[in-house]
Amino acid sequence: MEWTQRLRMRQLYLLVALYETRNVSHTATQMGVTQPGLSKWLSELEEDLHVKLFKRNSRGLTPTEFCTALVTHARAIIGELDRTQATIRLMSVGVSGNLVVGTTPTVATGLVPRAARFFRKRFPDAYLNIIENRLDTLLPQLEEGRVDLVITRTDQARLDAGVRCDILYPEQIRIAVGPNHPLAKKRKVDWPDVLRYPWIIPPKVSPLRRELEHELALAGQPSPRYRVETGSTLVIVTMLQDGDLVAPMSAQLMQYFHALKQVVPLPLPYLREGSIGVIRRRETTESPMLKAFMEGLRMHAVS
Repeated sequence: MEWTQRLRMRQLYLLVALYETRNVSHTATQMGVTQPGLSKWLSELEEDLHVKLFKRNSRGLTPTEFCTALVTHARAIIGELDRTQATIRLMSVGVSGNLVVGTTPTVATGLVPRAARFFRKRFPDAYLNIIENRLDTLLPQLEEGRVDLVITRTDQARLDAGVRCDILYPEQIRIAVGPNHPLAKKRKVDWPDVLRYPWIIPPKVSPLRRELEHELALAGQPSPRYRVETGSTLVIVTMLQDGDLVAPMSAQLMQYFHALKQVVPLPLPYLREGSIGVIRRRETTESPMLKAFMEGLRMHAVS
């Protein structure tokens, strides 16, 4: 009998836990098994595979390349089964199916809600779950099958071979201030003018943060005086209302809040142009619901 036929779901969870903790004792305690039993199972699995999954050392376990590959597939299997369980639970209460959409704050305000409205017209009985988070959190969930697609800035995203990326529209970075900021009513502003003020900055892993750094480098400007770090659009817009803070935003997001008279874009000499796109798993068959949401994204990306 092949080892794959003997493998049980609980053993996949054990393998993932070992990979994450790098420690047999901690994993045994966490998963409610004995340490000798866990060690024996791991040795038998390595014998079946004819490879070493971990290198043993005084500090614990170090995963090998074989372990990393196996855990990647294990997480995908676990993710798919969790999604299946959630779908069945939702269908039992009258829902026709579910779609999970990941989005970064860059596009959460404008494009995604419009695409969601389009989707709801096509599938009024479906369950739509929209998750707003950082890209480094959403991509692993996409790879594990817990998220169906991710909408984000793509020009600075680091993607692997297991996903595909479709560009929706070009996007530029913009620098915004509150309506009462000293620069808000100036018709001509240059980078040295803005850099005199304190800034709100996205987290280091944010594509918008990297885009800002590229823009400043092209302009030959130093880093701003960062005083607040947050990925929350609500926090940024609220903090801009009073005081002298400055914040980078995507152009579309800035236009949305500018129309509400909550932020003011500064007329700086921008040089770079990025892009907004949708990231999906490469080897996944598109469901009718996913196709409908993609149609909504493409329709409203050019409107």
